Amino acid sequence: RKGMLDVARRLDAVVDLNPGLDLLGVVLFGAGTSAHRIKEDARARIIEALGDEDVVLHSVIRHSEATAHAARERGLLVHELEDEARKGPSWWQIRRGEATGGGAPQTAGGVAEDYQALAGEIVARITAAEQALAEAVIA
Repeated sequence: RKGMLDVARRLDAVVDLNPGLDLLGVVLFGAGTSAHRIKEDARARIIEALGDEDVVLHSVIRHSEATAHAARERGLLVHELEDEARKGPSWWQIRRGEATGGGAPQTAGGVAEDYQALAGEIVARITAAEQALAEAVIA
């Protein structure tokens, strides 16, 4: 949170020079899928620190060390890694000895869905901000 507050202070200082610049939102990263209380606590603290209830995006990027490691090692984006996971053998085929491992982590699909949801939310916020700006210019 300290780093986030430092970035917010820098943004406030720069907005005077560039009034068209604004904070789109804050994204929670690296949260466990079942860590509901931790995510809500983090949201509450961010809202308290920045003073805006709408600042925290609803999308959360889940924690998956296997997916992060595989994406870095292979130089792939998460959705590309998801394609590898879908094309590769199932865990039960590997366990039975019917196929060899080396496929992408199965968690890649969930992480890819998280990023897709985040992208959709970002596009929606940008669209709403542009529409509000256009309406302000017209009025």
